[in-house]
Amino acid sequence: MRYCDVCPPVGLGKYRFPPTDAGQSRKFAHYRVMTRLPAIASLWIGGQLSWLEQLCLKSFAYHGHHVTLYSYSPIPNLPEGVQAADAAEIFPAEPMLRHVRNGSPAIHADMWRLHLLKKTDKIWVDADMFCYRPFDFESPYVFGWEKPDLVCNAVLGLPSDSATLDGLLAFFKDEYAIAPWLAPWQQRELEAERDAGTPVHMTEQNWGFTGPASVTYFLQKTGEIKHAHPQSVFYPISFKERNHMILSRFNIEERLSPETRGVHFWARRMKPRLEEKENNTPRRGSFMHKLIAKHEIDPDAAPIPRKVVAQNAPVDDPAFRARIGLEALKGDVSLDKICREHVVDKQFVKQCRDHIAKHAARLFD
Repeated sequence: MRYCDVCPPVGLGKYRFPPTDAGQSRKFAHYRVMTRLPAIASLWIGGQLSWLEQLCLKSFAYHGHHVTLYSYSPIPNLPEGVQAADAAEIFPAEPMLRHVRNGSPAIHADMWRLHLLKKTDKIWVDADMFCYRPFDFESPYVFGWEKPDLVCNAVLGLPSDSATLDGLLAFFKDEYAIAPWLAPWQQRELEAERDAGTPVHMTEQNWGFTGPASVTYFLQKTGEIKHAHPQSVFYPISFKERNHMILSRFNIEERLSPETRGVHFWARRMKPRLEEKENNTPRRGSFMHKLIAKHEIDPDAAPIPRKVVAQNAPVDDPAFRARIGLEALKGDVSLDKICREHVVDKQFVKQCRDHIAKHAARLFD
């Protein structure tokens, strides 16, 4: 088991908390930590935290973990108990690896966390992973199933000599590599583009290419998949049911088991819902609303910003939408290739295709 080397354990019945200022130490001192806990780390790219990240990071400190939030620039509103560190010490900021279709730095974060695991003994967590119970694992392998065929990398702990970790780092040295975990037809399509002189960069690949799909593949290849925790440990509330956590009519606690350690909030989709439809705050009486009160988080002091989607394609142009829809209906190339060539997401392609199919009969009225 890996421990926080800056916070030596003390006797049973005493309290341990990462050294911050005296006031914070006193405030957290009433939380007992009877075991030595691994250090936790995450990365933030994008300025101020919202209340959701504050809640999640603070929850690990609440349970006695030493928590470090790395960033490439100062963060003005770190929650109590969370330490700041320079992300460049782990992996450089440039070039910033952003997905070409939505501008997200998730690909950069995927690469960054691999180097974190190689250089430190910290456990990586996404900034939207809530600590429900201490991560008191004895093994340095800390990850779990999101669903039956996929390990999510929102929680990822691997020893520095892990064969999975070495495999991932070696594979992604080639930013144009064709993934062996893709379906044969997808590999053939990418090989054809490579042979034509237009290889597909990792930032142009499908969403999740550098994340769960790759992690799952190498865990299976090396046999380290045997260390995967069941879905109930980190992902008891599925992506599909994520909004249940912000609505008062659902009892989330009854879905959590004694083995549950974390709850993933799926912020990429949950935050727009909160900002657009819920006035920035979970509904009173909901699971997340109770957590906000418990951890003394003020949503008004750190509101969720409006989602800004980087869009290079003329998605509002009727002629462009018709072109995309017709290409999809013809079926000469895959939806993946249409997305790459026109820098649009797959949902947009499907909408254009389905719209033409639904209204085609009107042409013959």
